[in-house]
Amino acid sequence: MIARLRTLVAGYDRRLWTLFVVQMIVSAGFGAAMPFVSLYFYRVLGVPMRIVGTIMLVSAGVSAAGRIIGGELSDRLGRRPLIASTLGIRTLLFLGMAGLVYIKANYLVLALIFLLVRFAGAVSQPALSAMVADIVPAARRVEAFGVLRIGGNAGWAIGPALGGFLISISYSLLFVLTAAATGIGMVLILLFTTESIKTRETERFVLRQVLAAGRDRKFLLFCLFSLSLFLVMGQFASTLSVFSTTIVGITDVQLGFLYTLNGIVVVLLQWPAARVARRVGIRRALIAGSLFFAGGYFFVGLAHSYAILLLLMIVITTGEVLFSPSATTAVANMSPPDRTGRYMGFFGLAESLGWSAGPFIGGFLFDAFAHTPMILWGSIAGLGLIAAAGFAVTGDRGPGIDMPGDSLYTGRHDDEAKGDSCPHEFDH
Repeated sequence: MIARLRTLVAGYDRRLWTLFVVQMIVSAGFGAAMPFVSLYFYRVLGVPMRIVGTIMLVSAGVSAAGRIIGGELSDRLGRRPLIASTLGIRTLLFLGMAGLVYIKANYLVLALIFLLVRFAGAVSQPALSAMVADIVPAARRVEAFGVLRIGGNAGWAIGPALGGFLISISYSLLFVLTAAATGIGMVLILLFTTESIKTRETERFVLRQVLAAGRDRKFLLFCLFSLSLFLVMGQFASTLSVFSTTIVGITDVQLGFLYTLNGIVVVLLQWPAARVARRVGIRRALIAGSLFFAGGYFFVGLAHSYAILLLLMIVITTGEVLFSPSATTAVANMSPPDRTGRYMGFFGLAESLGWSAGPFIGGFLFDAFAHTPMILWGSIAGLGLIAAAGFAVTGDRGPGIDMPGDSLYTGRHDDEAKGDSCPHEFDH
């Protein structure tokens, strides 16, 4: 067992394991606070859910802008300085949130700082993903992105449980913990990583070039169907938490452990799920992940106990471990080597819109249908079915779903794919 672990560690660039540790620590701090932000607005400050959803929607534009800008900056300035600087900025912002929560500041001021947190975090994400694409061969990217997610979710397994206990003392302590964890992540990036980009973008930064990735038709379709699923995923830390506590009636501590279960399941299943995705093909993994999300959220409408919510969290998380690394790998494979940050940033635009517009949609659905939950969660599940159908029908159809001719997930043009008799590395 130890020998196999050593072989696994030695098989990847050391920087991947630094990112693994950083993800774990930062996610532990982030996970302690973020699932309870919507609850703080709704329960402590008395902000209606439709307003909470609107705050999340506004953060969509902020986050989307951050992803696009971050993708371009990572191709120009480099991955390492961008990741480190944004972690430093977020450390200060989380300390500011702790102070505002402590004095019970007006929710608009707290919302403004929250938007800045979202922007800074969004700027760093394309650089993080691009660094992994830089240092890992294409044949191993699904597993590498899976490793990164294991680190993040190991932290997530700890964070919400800790947060569930800390809010009984003070909400502000949540953000102090988050700030400390984020600061530690910045120090580790500075001490243990080096720059990974080989060729930097030198063209002048203009909006037309930033959005150029959207002219790649198949990539654009992939982002649109991913957006549909991100709208479903956006219910995770907002509508689901409020529904679970106010309608099903679980406690804050139980809610914390519900999110902890998500992290535990990711840690246990992400590696085998990544290997399954590599064997069956990226398209099948995306379809299966979408269906697990749709089914899990649909049956939340029938949940009447904590035990059922725990079971459905396992279903939802199974969808997550199939979809997330497969989607990021698809983006890495479709992007030109010197435009990886740009493609990651454009894909991040879809992710940001989904995660932020999702709570906005969910907030209105909750206010209208909280006591008719099958309408609430059935509507949300429908978006997951749209994503699954989209992944199933887009792209070229060949003898196999992820055969070389399927350029949707390889990034090659049709004529290149048809002239290549060697199977793509993700076909197996």
